[in-house]
Amino acid sequence: MDKLAEMTCFLRVVDSAGFAAAAVSLGLTPSGVSKQIARLEDRLGARLLQRTTRRVSLTTEGRAYYEQAREILADIETMEASVGGAERVARGLLRVNVAHGFGMAQIVPLIPAFCERHPQIEVQLNFADRIVDLLAEGDDVGIRLGRVRDEGLIARRLGEHTRMICAAPSYLARHGTPRLPAELEGHRAVLSTNVPLINAWPLRQPDGSVQMVTLPGVVSSDSGDALFRMVLAGMGIAYTADFLIHEAIRDGGLVPLLQEYTAPQIWPIHAVYPARKHLAAKVRAFVDYLAESFSPPPWKLS
Repeated sequence: MDKLAEMTCFLRVVDSAGFAAAAVSLGLTPSGVSKQIARLEDRLGARLLQRTTRRVSLTTEGRAYYEQAREILADIETMEASVGGAERVARGLLRVNVAHGFGMAQIVPLIPAFCERHPQIEVQLNFADRIVDLLAEGDDVGIRLGRVRDEGLIARRLGEHTRMICAAPSYLARHGTPRLPAELEGHRAVLSTNVPLINAWPLRQPDGSVQMVTLPGVVSSDSGDALFRMVLAGMGIAYTADFLIHEAIRDGGLVPLLQEYTAPQIWPIHAVYPARKHLAAKVRAFVDYLAESFSPPPWKLS
């Protein structure tokens, strides 16, 4: 039991990025947490954490221990879930990785009701506008936009999204409203540095062919949420995800452009998690909740 307690304490220090936060979540004092980590390091004969006055970071040995410890505690949790069956209460720290734009627009609004439904789950949202290694980052579940290429993950489809060409009324008042693809000449775009593929827009031409059209940029970013805010501020035209802009379109804050000329492109949305014999109850509860909340997708405009 002492070993499991030390292991749990170590994981919480790493996940909480510090002794004080870990102590609060564990119901201990910071000195009590520090003593458990010291006993663990003494027993292993290795330093697991580098401590400074501002932050705690993993050593090479600490990273290896962290990854294996997470696996061990997850196996214990899933073993208990298989014994406890449907009556087992979902509990524990749930680490969720999600892109910033989708997370802020669609995940954050769902968290209060989820936590009310599952009061013994503590949710930690980790934002990253890139594909991360869930095991290496210590996340329990990720939300992926687009194809899932990692065969080591289980993927559950939650829905799909598409993109629309749009601009703010303030931008169109200054620069005019393009009503044909050819009229995009002279306009400027808000561009993504994280997903360059979406900077080329699939537009049907007079001969019926689809041409990928690009515009010079006025501003660019690796954050989908930042791009949304900049197009909303009237900085340029953008090819933007419907899950970001649906409310602004309905409210008149953004105007869809060239809809009859835009060739539809559909991207799936999945919840992904590492393959295990038994799925942790907290992960199952969260993924089921997302599937329920996104059926039908709240961002669909029609």
